[in-house]
Amino acid sequence: MRETLPNGAVLVRYPTLPAVDSVGPEVTEAQVVLKFGSVDGADPNLTFGAIRGVQAASGGSIYVLDQQAAEVRVFDSSGEYLRTIVRRGEGPGEIGDANGILLSGDTLLWIHDTRRWTIIGVNATGVEVRRFVKPVISYGYIWDGVFDNRGRYWRTTTHGGDDPGYPPPPGLSLWSERRYYKSYEMSSGATDSVYVGEASYQSYAYTTPAGRGFLPLPFEAGEVIEVNPSGGFWRAHTASYRIVRTGEGGDTLVVIEAGMPLQRVTDEDRSAYVGRIVEDRPELRREADEVAALMPDIKPVLEGLLVDDEGRLWVERVTPKDEPAFYDRYSETGEYVGSVRLAFEPAGPIRVQHGNIYTWVVDELAVEYVVKASVSLRAKPSG
Repeated sequence: MRETLPNGAVLVRYPTLPAVDSVGPEVTEAQVVLKFGSVDGADPNLTFGAIRGVQAASGGSIYVLDQQAAEVRVFDSSGEYLRTIVRRGEGPGEIGDANGILLSGDTLLWIHDTRRWTIIGVNATGVEVRRFVKPVISYGYIWDGVFDNRGRYWRTTTHGGDDPGYPPPPGLSLWSERRYYKSYEMSSGATDSVYVGEASYQSYAYTTPAGRGFLPLPFEAGEVIEVNPSGGFWRAHTASYRIVRTGEGGDTLVVIEAGMPLQRVTDEDRSAYVGRIVEDRPELRREADEVAALMPDIKPVLEGLLVDDEGRLWVERVTPKDEPAFYDRYSETGEYVGSVRLAFEPAGPIRVQHGNIYTWVVDELAVEYVVKASVSLRAKPSG
């Protein structure tokens, strides 16, 4: 059902969507069609120590960032090594360390140099053509900055003063921060910020004679936000299947809702959590019981959001443990265009480029391999 709300936004409701274990014409199995890497190290260019980014050009060239070697290597569409375009060093086009790459079109590869807090742009042969200092100084496992269709760089940041500090007091701590997305305009050097609301956090700390630590908080839900490259943001709270596209000014443009059966947190879930904790740490039974009592009544239904290179929204659903990842796909106007189930377990974030999924996997020997999986995009009628 599609209707226009009083403020002009479009609401699209889907009474049902395919189950995460379903098969049929609406669900595509993303099968690996290319896998390359090396376990024996015979070719050092195929040996990856710590992959932190995989990107693909329209012609099939694949760019791989190896953080351990501080190199960006280029492979052809069959996985054959072509050249190394970025290495560790202090000169132009060289990096100190890096945890992510982004390909802009087929001509500009952005690299996040974590040693210099700088983002460097190189061409297909590795010649540096642009660099700028990050507008938000932060470091994560994998770089999650975004460039929009206007060439602006976006990165989230938060501000707040009521966090419990470190070490936090034993027990549950609650705090909130003001969340912003900060942009950098490369043509003018101007920066700007968009306020996207309060972000709430909680943690559970414990202290014992052996030391201090934190207990996980199962089934915790929260808001996820993804920059929409054509402008604005996609936003959702993981506790329900409701996704909203907003403009940069905060105005609601599109709302996607779907009927999704609720999964309740059961007494068995709470008991199982306590059992896992006390199996290794019997002295933490009281703390584990407290966390179990704090669990919400309903389990989250959403895992995250991403936008592919053609502007389609991918909504990742929560799947049972050890089950493959499952995504629903939508156009920018909220039309459902099918679902995708991964036939492999990625070891990092997936990138959807030119009709394929690119990422990496790790085998039982901890060897890393770059993979490409095919995705068939068949348009489906709207609800």
